[in-house]
Amino acid sequence: MSEKEEKKTTTASEESYFLIVRTVGGQEYNVALIMKTRIENKNLGIPSLIILPQLKGLIFVERGLPHVVQNLISGIKHCRGMLRGKVPLSEIVKAISRPVEIHVGDIVEIVSGPFRGYKGKVMDIDSESGTVTIEIMDAASPMPITLRIKDVRLLERKREGE
Repeated sequence: MSEKEEKKTTTASEESYFLIVRTVGGQEYNVALIMKTRIENKNLGIPSLIILPQLKGLIFVERGLPHVVQNLISGIKHCRGMLRGKVPLSEIVKAISRPVEIHVGDIVEIVSGPFRGYKGKVMDIDSESGTVTIEIMDAASPMPITLRIKDVRLLERKREGE
């Protein structure tokens, strides 16, 4: 899963905002799991924690008070503190829903799932369902797999002569 989110319902009149917690790069999930356990044990009323894979070292905490979040992260090994200010929900949505420009013949890298880290060539794109069929390049025999478009990252565009 590319993001960690536990969401409770919110009313339409509440505008969600997020506080940002800094961590050591690559330790976001470990810190988030410790934070989640503390939130559940202390009933702090923080509805969600979000980790965006494209923003290394950051955890977004929804609707937390700064002093509560500061107490929450105190003593966590890989936590580096909090950033000042609040981030509105609209900024998070903008970061998540960026358009992906992938075409048939492009070389992509799989960023989530069991084939994470493998490279492949795009064979087919289904815009309606948001899926892409790629052929793994490192496999001994041609192995086409179908993934969500968000699960791949563009590495190299198809050359015009191919």
